[in-house]
Amino acid sequence: MHDYFTKKSFEPRIEDRPSENLNICVVLPSFNEPDLEKSLNSLQNCKLPVRDVEVIVVVNHPEGSSSDIVQISENAISLVKMFNQKSESIKFHPIQAFDLPCKHAGVGYARQIGMDEAAYRLFNVQNPNGVIACFDADATCQDNFLLELETLWLNYPKTAACSIRYEHPIFGSEHQESIYKGIVGYELHLRYYNQASRYINFPFSYHTIGSSMACSAQSYVKFGGMNRHQAGEDFYFLQKIIPHGNFRELNSTCIYPSPRASTRVPFGTGRAMMKYLENTSEGIKTYNLNSFLDLIPLFSNVDLIWDLDDIATYQLIQSLPKPLADYLDRSDAVKAIRRVKSNTSNLKSFRKRFFLWFDAFMLLKYLNFVNENFYTRQLVEDESRRLGTIMGLNVNNKTTAELLSSFREKDLEDWQPKF
Repeated sequence: MHDYFTKKSFEPRIEDRPSENLNICVVLPSFNEPDLEKSLNSLQNCKLPVRDVEVIVVVNHPEGSSSDIVQISENAISLVKMFNQKSESIKFHPIQAFDLPCKHAGVGYARQIGMDEAAYRLFNVQNPNGVIACFDADATCQDNFLLELETLWLNYPKTAACSIRYEHPIFGSEHQESIYKGIVGYELHLRYYNQASRYINFPFSYHTIGSSMACSAQSYVKFGGMNRHQAGEDFYFLQKIIPHGNFRELNSTCIYPSPRASTRVPFGTGRAMMKYLENTSEGIKTYNLNSFLDLIPLFSNVDLIWDLDDIATYQLIQSLPKPLADYLDRSDAVKAIRRVKSNTSNLKSFRKRFFLWFDAFMLLKYLNFVNENFYTRQLVEDESRRLGTIMGLNVNNKTTAELLSSFREKDLEDWQPKF
């Protein structure tokens, strides 16, 4: 067994021994979830891959939860057991994670519990290249979801992890009209962010959505497993893996996350929708496109920086757009770049280490800083039209939903980082 489990003093929570043919474990955290049955049905109705599949549902709630929440959790455990009894193919396993410490309780900890269990079970049957797929207890999927996961790893066995195509439902009768209107804008924001990052040649420009990502068991333990963040756990997890390569996009299937509003997490889809519903007239705001474009002269001169001394590096930084130059000064960039150079012996290695320094976390910090101190956030429709125009998309006079459709199509195009 891998050292990861020894160091954690890991104790399995599922008593049933996994099938020797186990290859995919789908992990769902479930807390106070009214739509769990719909999600389990969606997985149950998937076309079956050649090798075996398990669904691990981490039914969780924090310590001090009300009796109503406890009852919902107990009902969820019973529901998962019922699915397992009825299923002739997929195994459904509930994990009872009740009374989690409030300090850690949340979606990150629940995913960690389930993904640790999944990795342990795959290692237990000597299948470290088996797949751990993340899902949400209010999401659904195309019926080829499991098949396409298996096919991806069969075709590309060195794949460390992948993001999976997702589309929020943007019309229907399940939610109020304002929900659908808001989710169109919020998903457009996510895709605008991704495409703007790609346009400026940022090498780690991938979606990091918790309900639509997967990794191999080997990669899961290699990169330290899931974190306990109460929000953004997906971003933090995947950004540990992406910079090291063998990351792919799976666009031949689709996950449908819920668009509903929620206060469970401090940020993310549910919180963004809640904020939108509080004042729909404000619309959905996103980062000013200029804050992305300002990065082009920095990223396009990485090779040049390799040959510069500290003084010349400082001079180059001062020649950059003022918002970026100010941020880099505050980040002590000259010293940081010197440190990067001291740990590299050639240009190729420098490029890689440069973006391990200016990584996805730093990009996000930079965007927040300059959009608070130099620029102002703008309506996502306006910035998406600006970006679409310079990318050559036909975006003139398009509605928000039509813009989203254009950006969804753009996200399906094959993209490879240039560094």
